[in-house]
Amino acid sequence: MSDDSGQPRALAGVRVIDISTTPAAAWTSRLLADAGADVILIESPEGHPLRRTGPFADSGASIPEAQFLANKRSITLDLEDATSLEVARKLIAGADILVSSFTPSRLDALGLTYASFGRSDLLMTHVTPHGMMGELAEVPGNDLTVGARSGWASINGTADREPLKPAAWTSSYCAGIAAYGATVAALRWRDAHPGEGQEVDVAVTEVMAATFAPGMLRSLYTGKAQTRQSADDQLAGPVPVADGHFALTLSRAHFWRDAMNLLGLEDLAEDERYGASWFRQAHREEYSGRVAEAMSHWNKMDLFEELAIRRV
Repeated sequence: MSDDSGQPRALAGVRVIDISTTPAAAWTSRLLADAGADVILIESPEGHPLRRTGPFADSGASIPEAQFLANKRSITLDLEDATSLEVARKLIAGADILVSSFTPSRLDALGLTYASFGRSDLLMTHVTPHGMMGELAEVPGNDLTVGARSGWASINGTADREPLKPAAWTSSYCAGIAAYGATVAALRWRDAHPGEGQEVDVAVTEVMAATFAPGMLRSLYTGKAQTRQSADDQLAGPVPVADGHFALTLSRAHFWRDAMNLLGLEDLAEDERYGASWFRQAHREEYSGRVAEAMSHWNKMDLFEELAIRRV
C-alpha cells in the first residue's frame, strides 16, 4: 500500500486478519491499516457490531463504523460453521498478524488459540477488557466498567455529582493505540529475529490504569486519594465565564504570574509563594473565589487569546 505521494507505507506488505468485535481491537487494526497493512476483517453474518452502532449519518450509515472500520477489506464468515472456520484458518495461515478480542475460552472453543496454528512466526494481538490471564480474563467489560476499575470514574466529573466514565470511547482509543504500538514492536522483533512471532496481550483496564498513574502516585506520596474537584476550582476544570466555561492550566510559576496579572490580581501575581504548584494546591481556598470572580467577566475566546499572547 502506498500513500498519495506514491511512497510505500511503513507496513506495506504486511497482512492482518481481524476477527475482533470490539471498538478497542477495531481501532488497533484501523491503525495498522493506516500504516499500510492489508487488513481483512472477518465479520459474522450479522455484521460487525459497530455497523449497528450510532450515531448515524443522514444516510443511515453508522459514523463509528466509518471511523473504526475504514481502510479494511471485509469477508463474512460464521466462525461457528465448520466450513467457514476452515476458510478463516486458511486466511490466517497466510497472515502476519491476527487481531482478536475473544476471551481464552472463546478462542479455545473455536480452535483459534495461538498454539492451534502451529506457526512460530505468527503475531497474535489480543485486545480484551482484562487481558488473557488471571481471574478476570473471562469477565466481560466495556468503557463504563473499565472507567470504574481503572480509577478514572472516581476522579472524572465534579465533587457534587456522581462518578463519571471517560467520554465516549476514550478507553477503546487508548487501548487500540497501545495495542498498535506493541504489535509494531513485535513485528520489528520478528524482522530482527526471523521466524520469532509472539502473542501480544493488551488489557484495556491496564492501559487506562497506566494513564491514571499521576493519581496513583499522588496517593502513594501524600496518603490521600485523588477525588473529583469542585465546580469552582479553575485549576482542575472548567469554571463559568461570561459566555460559557473556561479551565486554566497553570503548571509553571510564570504561567500563574502572567495569568493573575491579566485578571487584575496583581497581589496574587507578586506573591512568590504561589509560584510553587504545591502551595497553590494546598491554599486554593485563599484565592479560588477571587480568581473565579475575575474570570466570570471574560468571554472565553477573549480570555483564551489574551492568555495565548502571553504564552500561558
